[in-house]
Amino acid sequence: MLISELDTPAVVVDLDVMEQNLSRMADYCRAHNLRLRPHTKTHKIPELAHKQIESGASGITVAKLSEAEVMLDAGLNDLLIAYPIVGPAKAQRLAAIAERATVTVSLDSEEAARGISTAMSERGTRAGILVELDVGFSRCGVANETEALALAQTIASLPGLEFQGLMFFPGHFGVAPAERAVLRKQVNEFLDRCLETFARADMPPATVSGGSTPSRYESDLFHGVNEVRPGTYIFNDRNTVGVSAASLSECALSVVVTVVSTSVSGHAVIDGGSKTFSSDRYQAGDGRGFGLIKEDPAAEIERFSEEHGHIKVSQSGRRYTVGERLMIIPNHVCSTVNMHDEIYGVRGQVVETVWRVAGRGKVR
Repeated sequence: MLISELDTPAVVVDLDVMEQNLSRMADYCRAHNLRLRPHTKTHKIPELAHKQIESGASGITVAKLSEAEVMLDAGLNDLLIAYPIVGPAKAQRLAAIAERATVTVSLDSEEAARGISTAMSERGTRAGILVELDVGFSRCGVANETEALALAQTIASLPGLEFQGLMFFPGHFGVAPAERAVLRKQVNEFLDRCLETFARADMPPATVSGGSTPSRYESDLFHGVNEVRPGTYIFNDRNTVGVSAASLSECALSVVVTVVSTSVSGHAVIDGGSKTFSSDRYQAGDGRGFGLIKEDPAAEIERFSEEHGHIKVSQSGRRYTVGERLMIIPNHVCSTVNMHDEIYGVRGQVVETVWRVAGRGKVR
């Protein structure tokens, strides 16, 4: 089958580009003695997780228990769940996973730790625990080294748990390189305080897990980090390019769409809207647009309704016609993939493989 034969909208992945992305990241981690534990929330596809392991990853990261269950059923059994597991039902599911896999969980509260300990004790199994630090993103994580140590000491005292180290997510690093350097200095000061505090308490963390796609090739500059968890890097997207963390040539994933209307002057409508791309905003430059049209970067996808993408073409010299096909790099690739049942791996114009998005919609 050729790309031109796919019904639209269709998500396609350039296999050559994806393989180069995987290889480059694995080579970087080997060169800097970093464990690579990619976050599979980007693709949610077990076959691609296996490719990441084959290229050098030591294990994988997931966000939710249901994603972990999908990956475990596909034979991936070294899992970090980078999300607080809260509540008896979830803790029991986690304990069931721990019977079949090496599982580590990040958390930032004693409540979460005690709930997991209870479930692990009931099943006679164990989970590794990473204490999450808030290094400036202000989402999850303890605020200072004193709180981090106190929580780690509690974890170490609870049955069924093993304190393994620290984790952070520099989600605020989706900015230009010069701004990342300033932010990294602040993060490193926090990490230094934590490492010194834990050393004095004779609890040196075996793992310091950090990183993100925007900071992936700067991971060796974070103090003490020995594991990284980039996710988007496998495909990259418009936002990654916008913060100078990837080039357009490193964007492996595009959405093929069809122009379905040109009746409104200065506009064209495509058959992909918010249910195809999501409505994630552009996080760089002027913040405008909901994707990059590869055939016409001057045109602006100015808004989505559920099934319609509205392209402003008045500033473009290109003439749009009903029935023509376009390829669009989405703003945010993770949420785009999660909209689709399958995506297509292509080489040149040939469709080589079809992957089912097995982790789609796994939010519990």
